[in-house]
Amino acid sequence: MSLDEAMTPWRGHLKFRTYNPGKITKYGVLVRMVCEAVPGYICNMDVYSAEGKKLEDIVLSLLDRNLGQNHCIYQDNFYNSVRLAQTLLDRNVRVCGTMRANRSIPRDLEGEGKCLKKGQSVFQRNGDIMAQVWKDKRLVQIRSMRQQL
Repeated sequence: MSLDEAMTPWRGHLKFRTYNPGKITKYGVLVRMVCEAVPGYICNMDVYSAEGKKLEDIVLSLLDRNLGQNHCIYQDNFYNSVRLAQTLLDRNVRVCGTMRANRSIPRDLEGEGKCLKKGQSVFQRNGDIMAQVWKDKRLVQIRSMRQQL
């Protein structure tokens, strides 16, 4: 399964209309979705309404039907954090995704990553948790957590 967001274009008057200058569709309604991997069908979605919910609560509400079913969720660095991934792992949901630099990649692994040449990688495993850093145009960090079945 995949967890990501999409922007539905909207230029009219709406209190929770979102503006993102970095996107092709700059104005619209932000929708967070959980989709099946192969057919791409939307399993669950949440319309962003500027209520100030915590990201962890939003993700758990999106995945409430799939908790405890040994699914694997692929997500980008906006959603991925060690705390959220551990919460999902405790509920039998495996997580894989890129990480932002400020979200707990081990310091020694980050130090080794700075010495890499393009195409090289290093990783570190701690039980069911694997952190990996590789060099493309810049450093890419990934964290993967798996549940023993």
